[in-house]
Amino acid sequence: TEKGHCNAPTNHVEQGRALWKWVQTQRKEKRRGTLEQSRADRLEQAGFLWNGTKASSDKKWDAMFALLLQFKTEKGHCNAPTNHVEQGRALWKWVQTQRKEKRRGTLEQSRAGRLEQADFQWKASQWDAMFALLLQFKTEKGHCNVPHRHTEQGRALGNWVKTLRRKK
Repeated sequence: TEKGHCNAPTNHVEQGRALWKWVQTQRKEKRRGTLEQSRADRLEQAGFLWNGTKASSDKKWDAMFALLLQFKTEKGHCNAPTNHVEQGRALWKWVQTQRKEKRRGTLEQSRAGRLEQADFQWKASQWDAMFALLLQFKTEKGHCNVPHRHTEQGRALGNWVKTLRRKK
């Protein structure tokens, strides 16, 4: 509590011990699910931050959330397809991370609430992902007549549409 926070910077040593390394180990074990819950609880009560500095983490999260909202405005949904990049940032990976953190119970309530207000889907299915690609195709081409061999972001969108039509 001497410093007023639990965020030991890289190479920080306390009483001859590499505190920074211990902090990194706690974060790694939490991500892997190997940290005992009682220890995680004690660290959280002390104000321990799992993703580094709170201000830095919040700023990055807010920036990605803004990109998600921009994506939603353009596409009409929050299901960024695999490999989708917005302004040089892997939005699809960030979306997957939010879902994973929600499943694990590590996503902050305030963040989950903001995502829910944006109609974020916590469980995107294969169908949802392909539908998102179809909407993207329609936005770009103005129609849904996808050629049979057409791919979007490495996925066989044309084949998927053909299969849907066959099932109807």
